[in-house]
Amino acid sequence: MSNERETEIVTADSGTVAMLARGEIDMQIATAHKYPRSIVNFRNEVLQMVTLNEQIAGECIYALPRDGKTIEGPSARFAEVIASAWGNSRAGARVVSDQGEFVTAQGVFHDLQRNVAITYEVQRRIVDKNGRRFKPDMIGVTANAACSIALRNAILKGVPKAFWSEMYESARRTVMGDIKTLANRRAEALAVFQRYGVQPGRVFAKLGVAGEQDITLEHLVVLRGIVTAIKDGDTTAEQAFSDEATSQPPSRPTPPTWTDADFAPQAERWAKAVAAGSKTADEILTLARSKGALTPEQEAQIKAFKKAPAADVTDVQPKGDAPAPQPATAGADDGDLPWND
Repeated sequence: MSNERETEIVTADSGTVAMLARGEIDMQIATAHKYPRSIVNFRNEVLQMVTLNEQIAGECIYALPRDGKTIEGPSARFAEVIASAWGNSRAGARVVSDQGEFVTAQGVFHDLQRNVAITYEVQRRIVDKNGRRFKPDMIGVTANAACSIALRNAILKGVPKAFWSEMYESARRTVMGDIKTLANRRAEALAVFQRYGVQPGRVFAKLGVAGEQDITLEHLVVLRGIVTAIKDGDTTAEQAFSDEATSQPPSRPTPPTWTDADFAPQAERWAKAVAAGSKTADEILTLARSKGALTPEQEAQIKAFKKAPAADVTDVQPKGDAPAPQPATAGADDGDLPWND
């Protein structure tokens, strides 16, 4: 008699899985309608959680440098608090594509009580500046960060902003503190960035201040948001404090120098305009400099342009003098003249 047993493998078809998932969702919807949420309780619970202490409040804010500016907003941790307190909902995120130069993640938020579903997709680049694809481990890290961002966006779109914006501002105020705690929080913020290898000078340059004493309460919120973004993988310390992020926009390129061949005909027209009074030499100089660089000789020539003097008119009858006697008209009788009386 053989001790071998035959094992039958049972697999569920797609229809069965769909029925199970549908039944699970229907049960959750029924429960949500039986125990509806309270907006008042939601607001109170969120406010208590995000303002519990400075560390929790700081994790509710992120800040990222973009094109010379710093973008601030609610973080993934804040979205987690919102989803937890909102209740009667389902949320999740997944990678839908990792082909080509980007990984695409999709976040989903389903309000079971109101039967409203929100999906939000986020793309993150998975190639370096030379076009080389990241290694598998780095692609996984990037995909996780994309999923976190997609989930955050879906939750904050699914729960109306009017219900949580006030709590976000309360978290910002908790991070700010007040004037009494400002000095200590300045030192703590600089110490945190030093652990990431960022020296105080780079922090000052990022904020556009001269030194530690110039850091304000609003600056503390930005710094705390940058720390949260670094921890969540949205950016790195090098990217947040890179020269590109803190430098001023590039200046306009220097215009070409005026050549003698180009300057001569223009100078003739400019001289006529100044002589006619329609332009001044200073206006012509500004115009010429905007078109190209001038040589010292060319500038001297423009400065020598003068307005033509007005035509001289001789006053044949100065003011205050009596009018000259008029000669007698032809044919007049001498006896009619007054001095003959």
